Amino acid sequence: MPGTTASSRPSSLRRLCAVGLTLATALLVAPAAPDAGLAPASAVEPAAAPVAARSITVPQTTPATGFRVGNFNVLGADHTAPGGNRKGWESGTVRMDRVVSLLGENTLDVVGFQEFQPPQAARFAELMGASWQTYPGLDNPAGPSVNSIGWRTDVWTLLEARTLPIPYFDGAPSRMPAVLLQNVGTGRRVWFFNTHNPADVRGPAQSYRDAGFAMEVALANELRAAYPDAPFISLGDKNERGSYYCKVAPGANMWSASGGYVDGSTCSAPGGGAIDWIMGTKDVFFNSYTRVWNDFVSKTSDHPLYTANVVVPASAPVGVDHVVVVAVPGLTSAIAGGSSAPGEATRMATNGTSTMNARTVTESTQADANLMSLLSGRRVFPKAGGHGVGSKKTLPSTVHDSAGQYVSSLFDLAHNNSARTMFASSRKENQLVLRSWNRKSGGKDPYGVDDGTAKIDRFKIMRDDSKSVGWWRETIERKPAELSVIELSGVLNAGLDGGFKGADYQKAVRKAFQKVAGIRRSIAKSPAMNGTTLLIVTGTGGAQKSRGSSRTWAKSYKVPMWVTGPGVPAGSDLYGLNPSFTSPGQEQPGYSGTQPIRVGDLTNLVTRSLGVPPVPASSMDPEQRFQVFDPLLVPGS
Repeated sequence: MPGTTASSRPSSLRRLCAVGLTLATALLVAPAAPDAGLAPASAVEPAAAPVAARSITVPQTTPATGFRVGNFNVLGADHTAPGGNRKGWESGTVRMDRVVSLLGENTLDVVGFQEFQPPQAARFAELMGASWQTYPGLDNPAGPSVNSIGWRTDVWTLLEARTLPIPYFDGAPSRMPAVLLQNVGTGRRVWFFNTHNPADVRGPAQSYRDAGFAMEVALANELRAAYPDAPFISLGDKNERGSYYCKVAPGANMWSASGGYVDGSTCSAPGGGAIDWIMGTKDVFFNSYTRVWNDFVSKTSDHPLYTANVVVPASAPVGVDHVVVVAVPGLTSAIAGGSSAPGEATRMATNGTSTMNARTVTESTQADANLMSLLSGRRVFPKAGGHGVGSKKTLPSTVHDSAGQYVSSLFDLAHNNSARTMFASSRKENQLVLRSWNRKSGGKDPYGVDDGTAKIDRFKIMRDDSKSVGWWRETIERKPAELSVIELSGVLNAGLDGGFKGADYQKAVRKAFQKVAGIRRSIAKSPAMNGTTLLIVTGTGGAQKSRGSSRTWAKSYKVPMWVTGPGVPAGSDLYGLNPSFTSPGQEQPGYSGTQPIRVGDLTNLVTRSLGVPPVPASSMDPEQRFQVFDPLLVPGS
């Protein structure tokens, strides 16, 4: 999962200037007209967004944010004080030293504490100093609270805090905390809520728990409406097992770090029987959920410590529900740009964002290596965490075999979140894609409903590009896929036959863009996909020499890239939208220093657009910072 790193966003003053400039530009610049001879743009796709400011002060959207969360009922000090019901236990203040050790051992950034009584809160503050902050801690205006939220101050900043009177024993209200924290590294805001609902030890308390759960649902919905860019995470000792999940998850659109799912009228609670919970809204993704219970913990509390990794994806415009990626190996920037560019290429540049100066991976400019980088966000060489395809002359049986580890892909992230996926090609080498992510080779699904190990729902390799696109078109007419990847290999074949020049090669390029135009028209004809689809077209390697390596040849590593769809500024330049990337001229930079836009950066643009986390272990844009949207149209920018 990604770490928290320094933000590249401008200061508040520069940000306000950038927003003002963008608004002014939006008033002055109208969407460009479509190509001559084509139907009006409104007839085939939604109007493009206004052009965004193209300077270093372009406001940037909040990147993906990863952190570690925990939940711990620390056993209140009164239980182990003289006269308490835990005879032989050490005092709450002594046990708090162990709590602090456990936080460090489990590298936690935010924790929900229950039974965090004043002596324990005071000892925690003494031990942690300014490195951690708690709320309410000892400073609740309504009186000391025995339930608090704690966070690392080098990771989070407090923006807002409140308490909610949840019914406790005999229905007496106990104030439970909610805090709005902002991540120091990325700027992401997140609401955290922590409750301790009553057990039945003093008589039946089900009605009080149910009332508290209803208040929790109402709070989650209230805060999500008021702060649409801020996810909601609920922690606590709920004193209820699976039934709690099905009382809260459907109404608040949440899921649990421990599993479970809601599918229509069906609610399936996670197993395990825990009464301590880590829950989050559906824009929060959990992994590595762990119940920590050993001799050390059992001397600290009568509850386990629960932990999980959390990833909040970067924000994307509301309404992007489908992504279609068209990969065109063999396509050179020279023939794709300029006054002689095919009409559809000009149209995409006019109605979206583009560059003629993107790059392949540095290790290889060949089709197989760059397609795998497009699907995985990884470089090539396995020793550097790459996918391995292209590091040897022959293709492996699966990409996992070449990498020496499981390689997650775009298909994993989409399919694991119940999205339909498709792959179409006319190049037989792409059977490697199916072999790598079929039922036998695909990984487990860690999110919600178990969608299985086969990550590609529909896969087809046809004899030519026309047949491949035709099959894709017929399939989406019946059942549109949220993620489609289509490779057009005719340009590469013509180039290999004729040396990537001459009439036959140019004809193949024109045919490829006719296929792209057909894909666009099919999207426009689909009621589900029209106006909700991001269309990405990219070269995945340019010209290839007939002998020797093409790795250092500019015509090979320099590739074009276009993106159109909802929220994409019309007529904009990809480098202008992404000041953290540097246009490399004619060079092919290595992976150190400032980077150009690469084919592999599209990987996590796709995941971001679909509202899912970055591809695990991806090294290209793992924080989903790559920008193709007008930031003013993205929540939380």
